[in-house]
Amino acid sequence: MKNNLLYIAMFLMILCLPFRGNENEVRWLWVDILWIPLVFIFSSLICVGLYLFKKERITKTNIS
Repeated sequence: MKNNLLYIAMFLMILCLPFRGNENEVRWLWVDILWIPLVFIFSSLICVGLYLFKKERITKTNIS
């Protein structure tokens, strides 16, 4: 389960990458809708935070 959170975070970050581009400009996948990439980025940060929280909790129980 702990690695799945990182895979989900990477997938959400990939969805925010440019869709197509040329010399003059980069066209984003979500051209007119800015809140969708923002939601993806915040969701990926939450996934990474949950991963780190679970990893720390597991290491604390192993030490005790």
